[in-house]
Amino acid sequence: MDQATRTRLKRNIFPAAHQACEPWETFPWHKGVHALHSSQALAIDVFGSIKTSSHCDIILDAIAESIRIPTGGPWTITLEWSPRPTLLNEPRPTQVDVYVENPGSVILFECKFTEQDGGACSQTVRRNGRSRCNGNYVQQINRGNTMTSRCALSGKGIQYWDIIPKVFHLDAQTDHQPCPFAGPAYQWMRNLVVAYKVARQKNKEPAVVIIYADSPGLPMAQKVRSHEWTEFTRMVRQDQVALHVRSYQEILALAQGVTGQGTEEQTLWRKLGEWVTRKISTIENGRSC
Repeated sequence: MDQATRTRLKRNIFPAAHQACEPWETFPWHKGVHALHSSQALAIDVFGSIKTSSHCDIILDAIAESIRIPTGGPWTITLEWSPRPTLLNEPRPTQVDVYVENPGSVILFECKFTEQDGGACSQTVRRNGRSRCNGNYVQQINRGNTMTSRCALSGKGIQYWDIIPKVFHLDAQTDHQPCPFAGPAYQWMRNLVVAYKVARQKNKEPAVVIIYADSPGLPMAQKVRSHEWTEFTRMVRQDQVALHVRSYQEILALAQGVTGQGTEEQTLWRKLGEWVTRKISTIENGRSC
């Protein structure tokens, strides 16, 4: 990383979170993280500041309490975390924006800013005039490898559908037309399945939290209030893995609420709140131009 690139990155990340990115040269940066609209940068702004805070355990306890899973430190927090490939036999393991755990809980945070939605399954994308999957969860031949299965990924040995019935009100032996995870729900499914499997291996309670910037003009703020989102959450077996949505503003309010009035940390969270608000406002104003 050259000095100019490092300078651009530092300017786009809240100063209190800088330490969470060390060493900068080997941190798994996303493309475009220096841009104001970067969701990775916004996630680091907030969760990197929590990680470096002397009140980290107290703040994460407050978040855990708000989603009704076991509290109590010590907590560990990892930015840009991926499970072992053997967890679900994924050639390219699911990458999670923020992973935290304590002796009783595992929480995966998926952080969004200006994105329209979650990421869709790549198997339905046409390449060289054909796709690996027709978009339905039905017996079909994968034209890429001639394997027959309901899910092209299952045909490759990836174990999502081994876990999906444990996490969703869905039967792996039943056809689904269209596949419930062909579109944007694919990313949420991966997070939920990973959280369930990791937590079960560790004998802990799992949760997935979708973090978004709450502003009327941003797509994810609209998404989490939509009928489509309500229908998706009804598929989730909340007794097996809790799924919640929280705004960045709610997370910052929790942090402020537990760090004591008139303290240096209160000043930090106030300044971070202003930093986040400024990013959101700048993006919103740019969209309205």
